[in-house]
Amino acid sequence: MFTIRDYQKRDFDVLFKLDRLCFEPGIAYSRPELASFIEQRRAYTIVAEWTDDPPADGVEEDPDKKGPALTHPHIAGFLTFHFQKQEYGHIITLDVHPDVRRQRLGTQLMAAACEKMRKLTAFMAVLEVAVNNHSALAFYERHGFKKVKVLERYYNRDVDAIFMTKRL
Repeated sequence: MFTIRDYQKRDFDVLFKLDRLCFEPGIAYSRPELASFIEQRRAYTIVAEWTDDPPADGVEEDPDKKGPALTHPHIAGFLTFHFQKQEYGHIITLDVHPDVRRQRLGTQLMAAACEKMRKLTAFMAVLEVAVNNHSALAFYERHGFKKVKVLERYYNRDVDAIFMTKRL
C-alpha cells in the first residue's frame, strides 16, 4: 500500500502542509523550522508514498487552517531524525496523514528510521511528545520507547512534553 523512500527537495511543500494538518498551531512547525530540521547536516527524512495513485484530487480549501489542506497527498507520511555525534538518533517528527492512521504506516516509518539509525551506528533513539498526545504516547510505548522525564512547557511555552528513549 505504501512505498518508503528517502526525502527529495521537491517533497518539501507537501511535507510542510502535512505537518500543519497533523499538528495543532504551536506544535506544528513553521516553514523555516521544518526546512531547518530537514536540511540540517546529519538529518534524514524518510517519506511514505501511496503505492497506487492517492484517492481524490489531493488538496482542498480548509477554512479552519487558513489555506489549502491536504486531503489525499501523494505523500502519506514522513519521519525526520538527526543522527547525533554521540551516536544516537533524535526523532524530530513523525507525521501520518489522518486518512491512513491505524494502517501501520507509522510503524513502517519508525522501522525504516530505526534501521537507518542502526546502519549509522546509533545505539539509541530519542524523541519528545506532548503530554496530551495520548495516541502518540501509546504508539511510542508499543514500539519500545520508555518515558524518561517531563520537559516542562516544551511546546510553545505552554504544553509539557515527555522525553522518551529506546535502545536500538
